[in-house]
Amino acid sequence: MRTTLLVAFLTATVTVELAARTRGKTAKAAGWPVDRWSRFTAAAGGAVAILVSAAGDAIDRVTGVDNLGMLTGHLVGIVSVAGICSLMLAWTYPPSARPAALRLRLAGALAVAAAAIAMFVTVDHNGIDLTNEYAHVEGVAEYLLIINLYWAVTGIAVARDCIPLAIDNARAGHRRIATAQALIAAGGAASAVWGITEGAFAAITRIWGNAWNVGVQDTISSTSAGLFGACIFSGIAACSIPTRVERAR
Repeated sequence: MRTTLLVAFLTATVTVELAARTRGKTAKAAGWPVDRWSRFTAAAGGAVAILVSAAGDAIDRVTGVDNLGMLTGHLVGIVSVAGICSLMLAWTYPPSARPAALRLRLAGALAVAAAAIAMFVTVDHNGIDLTNEYAHVEGVAEYLLIINLYWAVTGIAVARDCIPLAIDNARAGHRRIATAQALIAAGGAASAVWGITEGAFAAITRIWGNAWNVGVQDTISSTSAGLFGACIFSGIAACSIPTRVERAR
């Protein structure tokens, strides 16, 4: 799993650099369109989220606030996913409809972040973590449900958008972009599995006191999270590589 997260981090970092490049005078004059901004936000947020997750315990010790590293990682992850969802707009919406759709997605991300922060404040953090192991504790299951509902809904949306795009581009002979979109679709599917299974685990544990084995769920969650990062950021990085025509400009 560490290898998978390392791949996700490296591809996210590469994508940040690719997305930040300007391509010729036309790109400089046009500024940052939605697709480039989305790639940069998704990749930068993903890279930071991985780093924050790895340093979660250190953040808690330095700040003296239990689970702050976990909350910070989730919030940055929401930013990253919002960037991924915004990228879909450039591929699936006409230009005239993009501003309204972008505002809707950003509002949804802000609502989820606000709900997560509000629930975080209400939880008694003494001796507990915001993990599946403590899903029976009041407030922890609700927090996990908020986060995982977002992972599930956005993952399904990304997979739904990218699968037909990948098929169409493959039929048209655009193999690189088709492969990239297939990777992004796979990442969306992994996010959906992560959110659905962990959300269901938290809900069942909170209601009935016991779901399936927590170790099994932790394995499903960590594997899905790693695949999500590796596939999504590899796909976005591949989409961000300039074509021969773009390099020649």
